Amino acid sequence: MTLKEIAKRAGVSVSTVSRIINSEDGNFARKEIRDKVWEIIRETEYVPNQSAIQLKQNKNGKVKVPLTITCILGRTRNLEDNPFFAQVARAVEQKALSLGYVISLSYSVLDITNLDLLKKIESVKTDGAIVIGRFEMGTIKFLKAHYKNIVYVGRNVIDADLDQVICDGYEATREALNYLIQCGHKRIGYIGETVNEARYNAYINIASKKKLEYDNSIVCSCPQNGAGGYQGADMLLKKAKPLPTAVFCATDVTAIAAIRRFTEAGIKIPEDISVIGMDDIELAGYVSPMLTTIGMPKSELGNIAVQTLVNRMNKNHKLPMKIFLPYKLAIRESVAKHI
Repeated sequence: MTLKEIAKRAGVSVSTVSRIINSEDGNFARKEIRDKVWEIIRETEYVPNQSAIQLKQNKNGKVKVPLTITCILGRTRNLEDNPFFAQVARAVEQKALSLGYVISLSYSVLDITNLDLLKKIESVKTDGAIVIGRFEMGTIKFLKAHYKNIVYVGRNVIDADLDQVICDGYEATREALNYLIQCGHKRIGYIGETVNEARYNAYINIASKKKLEYDNSIVCSCPQNGAGGYQGADMLLKKAKPLPTAVFCATDVTAIAAIRRFTEAGIKIPEDISVIGMDDIELAGYVSPMLTTIGMPKSELGNIAVQTLVNRMNKNHKLPMKIFLPYKLAIRESVAKHI
């Protein structure tokens, strides 16, 4: 498979395919075009020309085939609902291609009971796997049975002897809440998951330590996606008396949906309620008001996960590694001072 053949199947130019593969932010061209190109790349197990050129024959005259990597989703079935994981996954694919590795299969651990998928997993030989997003500990046995080399990448540290590339959601939440506190907020709500979730644990600990006004009416346990954010904001509107002056949302998608529900109810952001999210997805800078959030290094998470997996496959390290990447507060328009 060549770039020209991929371009023909995707109905775009060769230069478009090349720029989609090599663009630093992974966002060149329209989303539907990017997704189509990457789908073809995965299906055909495309290897860049420079990597193909480097394939050499061993002493027996056999051609060495490129190593393969599987990309596995831990918390979601559909990347459409999670731009954060989508950007990390795209960075994984780009980095793997740049190093001459093939992304041989992509799937979600939530679907491993599907018999057709299991057959495909059994039939595809893979040298290593990158798991994006936290997963149930019962899945460890499955993963280790199918993959000798595994790297986990996400916001939460997991209790497993795997290489882990982390941007710490607990510490990032502390940063978000401390910023709200500096802006004068004392009654801060929470929208997101609450079970086995580092961001919720940080919220509870900060509320206690800083003696914030806290009660169950301002905690909304819901999925960390758009539907969950809308539902969480609706729950706040119905049960919180009084409403919090600020809300921390576990993801940007959750925050953007919450803002929509508040706006529908005639509540102004940030005049009536300040909203802060986490991830700094592309859309965060384009919504109105622009979302204040904690930025996660999505490209770096994917790049370093691939490099760590390659090092593991090449036996460059033996002990499980934990690599922590920095986060950054992005101050925009959705948070105001509370006097």
